[in-house]
Amino acid sequence: MRTSAIATVATLAGLGLAVAGCGEGGAVGLATPSPSAGTGSAAPTGSAGTSPPTGGPVASCVTGDWRTTAASGQAGGALASASISGGDGVLVKVGPTGATTVDFAGMKPVTFNAQLGDAKVAGTFSYAGKATGTVSTGAGAGTSGDWAPVPPLQWGDTRVTVELTQPTPAKLFDNVRISEYVGDGANRSADVVDIQPLLGEGRYQCGGNTLTLTPKDAGGLTWVLDRA
Repeated sequence: MRTSAIATVATLAGLGLAVAGCGEGGAVGLATPSPSAGTGSAAPTGSAGTSPPTGGPVASCVTGDWRTTAASGQAGGALASASISGGDGVLVKVGPTGATTVDFAGMKPVTFNAQLGDAKVAGTFSYAGKATGTVSTGAGAGTSGDWAPVPPLQWGDTRVTVELTQPTPAKLFDNVRISEYVGDGANRSADVVDIQPLLGEGRYQCGGNTLTLTPKDAGGLTWVLDRA
């Protein structure tokens, strides 16, 4: 998760940690979120109906069928700290040309906790639907290297649900398009949702039957996957 989440948590104190004003469904409209919304490094674009382009060279250890076993992220500072964990059950298929499909149907929720002084913000989020895109790991890639998504990425069928358990139980987003994770609802959930899950720019590392995807510049989530 990006360091901007720390400032977002601080915003919660100024809001008095109130959640009653955010109804079910969260933010409205289909506007594409700015890069500052969520823990991803760039805004999702496109719809699920467009065929992705060929990504180019892909390391042989990356190709195949995968299943996530964990997602994690954390940020900390003098005034605030936040952590997230969970997220197993996402199916990921990477083809030999880089064409990638992410299926969230079997995903278990991610749990998040943010602390600001004596105030705690906690809850869960999960994705639904599918995302498609293309990745490249570069020519001559080995067991580790760059994980480079090739635009456009297709997020039209990807949805997110966010629920708070603290300070007050509330469903901030109820199965809304990932592009709607913006505004007050994102602030109240400490800006923890990765808006480019598994298809954000970063690094990969293969080890046996395990693939680890680490976000660039500590943004987004780190995902661990096992061969399905």
